[in-house]
Amino acid sequence: MVKGKFLSKKILLFALCVFAQTLCFSQDKKFNLYYFGVVTNVNDQNMLNITQDLFFAQLRGIGYLDAKDMRDDDIKDSYKQIQTDESGEAFFNLAQGQVNADNSIIFVARIYRPRSDEKWQCAFIAKNLSSGTVASKGKEYDSYYKILTDAKVLIQSVVSQASGNIDSDGGGAQKITGGVRPDAAEIGTDNIAGSWGGERDASKIILLRSGRGFIVFNNGATMNVTVSAKEDGSSIKILQRDKFNASFYPDIDRQTILNYADSAPPIEWNLTLTKTGSLVGKKKTLVQSGAAVEPASLDVAWTRK
Repeated sequence: MVKGKFLSKKILLFALCVFAQTLCFSQDKKFNLYYFGVVTNVNDQNMLNITQDLFFAQLRGIGYLDAKDMRDDDIKDSYKQIQTDESGEAFFNLAQGQVNADNSIIFVARIYRPRSDEKWQCAFIAKNLSSGTVASKGKEYDSYYKILTDAKVLIQSVVSQASGNIDSDGGGAQKITGGVRPDAAEIGTDNIAGSWGGERDASKIILLRSGRGFIVFNNGATMNVTVSAKEDGSSIKILQRDKFNASFYPDIDRQTILNYADSAPPIEWNLTLTKTGSLVGKKKTLVQSGAAVEPASLDVAWTRK
C-alpha cells in the first residue's frame, strides 16, 4: 500500500513537471510573422512608407514574434478587393504561397477611404496558418494621423488573437514612475501620443505610443524622430532619427547649411508636460548668425491639436 502511494506521488510529480514544461514552452513559443505591409487606395507614397515602417516597427517590438518584412507590390497590385474583402481571405490566398506555414502568421493592414471628403477606414488582419484562425480589428477615423497614434494597441490585439498568446504587450510603451516637478505633469510616450503644433516651420507633429514620431515641415520635408522619457517622468527627449537634410533648417540659407552636412548634430527637443497639457522646453538646433552658423538652444512650446 505504501509502495502504491509512493508510486502515485511519483506520477503526480512527473505530471506536474510535464505541465510546467508545457506551460513554459507555450509562454516562450515564437511565431514567424510575415508582414505584407499596407493595402490601400491612398496614393501618397511618402506617407504610406512612413505608415508601413511604423507598423513593422511595432510588430518587431512584440517579443514572441520573429517579424519578417514581406512587402510585395506585385501581390498588392493583384489584390483588387480592398473595400469588400473585410476578412482578408482573398489576400491571404495570394500571399500564403510565399511563406512557410509551420507556426506562422500572415499580417496585413488595410487602409481605405471611399472619397476624399469621407472618413478613413483602417483594419489590421492576421491569419494563423497552422490553426486557420483569422483575427481582425478595424476602426473609422476622421484623421489619417489618428490611425498612426492608435495603431499599436490594435496591432497587439490582433496578433494576440491570431497567435493565442494573451501577453501581447510588446514592451513599447514606457511606464514612468517617480516624482515630478510640482508645475509639471508626469510624462511618458502614452500620454503625449497624438498630434501637436507649435513649430513655426512645421505643419504637423505626430508623436506615437511606440516611442517614435515624425514632423512634417511646411516645405514638404518629413523628419522621423525617436521619443524617450526619463525614468522619473520629469521630461521627454525627442531626437531626429534621419540623416542630415538641409530642409530641416528652413531659416538658414540652403548653400550655407549644406556646408554643415557632415558635422550637424541631430536636432533635439527636451520638453516637460505642463499641468495645462502643453509641452514646453528647449530645442537644440543650428541657427544662422550673419554669414556663420552656430548651435543654439531655443525656447519652444507645443500644444495638442
